[in-house]
Amino acid sequence: MNVRCSHRFLISVLLLVAFVGCSLPPRPPPDSGPRRPPIDYAALEAEIEKAISAGPPSLENVRAVLVSVDGETKIAHYRHSFSESDHAHVFSVTKSVLSILIGIAIADGLIADLDQPLSKLLPKHRRAMRGETKSVTLRHLMTMSAGFLDDPTYAWTRSIEHGINFVDVLLERRQEIEPGKVFIYSNADAHVASAVLAAALERVGGDHPRTVLDYARERLFDPLGIQTRPSFSQPLPDWFAPEFVSAGFGWGTDPDGVPFGAYGLRLTAPDMVKIGELYRRDGVWNGKQIVATDWVHQSTAPSTLNTEYGLFWWRSANPDLVLYRAVGNGGQRISVLPNSGAVIVYLSDVRTNQHVSDRDVTPLDSLFAEAFRI
Repeated sequence: MNVRCSHRFLISVLLLVAFVGCSLPPRPPPDSGPRRPPIDYAALEAEIEKAISAGPPSLENVRAVLVSVDGETKIAHYRHSFSESDHAHVFSVTKSVLSILIGIAIADGLIADLDQPLSKLLPKHRRAMRGETKSVTLRHLMTMSAGFLDDPTYAWTRSIEHGINFVDVLLERRQEIEPGKVFIYSNADAHVASAVLAAALERVGGDHPRTVLDYARERLFDPLGIQTRPSFSQPLPDWFAPEFVSAGFGWGTDPDGVPFGAYGLRLTAPDMVKIGELYRRDGVWNGKQIVATDWVHQSTAPSTLNTEYGLFWWRSANPDLVLYRAVGNGGQRISVLPNSGAVIVYLSDVRTNQHVSDRDVTPLDSLFAEAFRI
């Protein structure tokens, strides 16, 4: 091919490319995920106060409503002189925090898996296990299908008056039902799960084993920047004990020093946002995997017995709606909406006779459902 032919060939190729480039439709922009309508957060905060004022009288006990979107706190609505540094008892939100710790412990190899029986998980308590109690698994505990009677006052009294280990009292009072067959919400199930974690730490700890609180600090609280010092970490016979109510961070224990798995944790509203954000980000915090992504999904997936419950996490009954929650008595709530990038926190006072119920917060739930189109 001579120079002139080569030149003509090159021009032909360039013209063809130009023609094709003009004829093809423009390439669509990369998919950036679901698009949300813009939200006026100042107006939404004003609506929060209106919803509280127009709702049931118990909503006056709400002390904080926080909304985080894509990791940024958009609304921090505090009431009755409550502030971002004030701690409160989050009640059964404690269960969801314990769930995170158990997921971390499994990844760390401290616990083999969810299907180990209590006979292996709590060997020092075998003598208190009767009937099918030995075959109860950690999964049964975390799906509320272990069958333990929920009577902490009785267990506390019997433990103190007769010098019996608190966990042993719980183990002795399991109902005669087949494990894994019936969903029965039980604080005792959660506390036995906390004892399982404590026993796992004791097995690997040698002469100086870490406590559950030590482990929680090392693997969860400190990485998330949740301040836990000083702390209330004492036996807690009464939720309204003055030293507990006036404490900052705290995690009350049973008479033998095992942190309560069902309740007893004191957090700030921003602390609760961090816990929700950790799950919204599939277990990653500041580029570090704190809890395995698989565990985040597993713990918030429906169990076979209750489609609204996972592994110490509540979830939406609507299978088309991705929404899960840590829920505590009296209006404590961490709601995670992964598809909206949102974490919504309610923190309430429970020192009055009129506690906030799940039904009472419906006006707030409806407000956010409309705002986030869920």
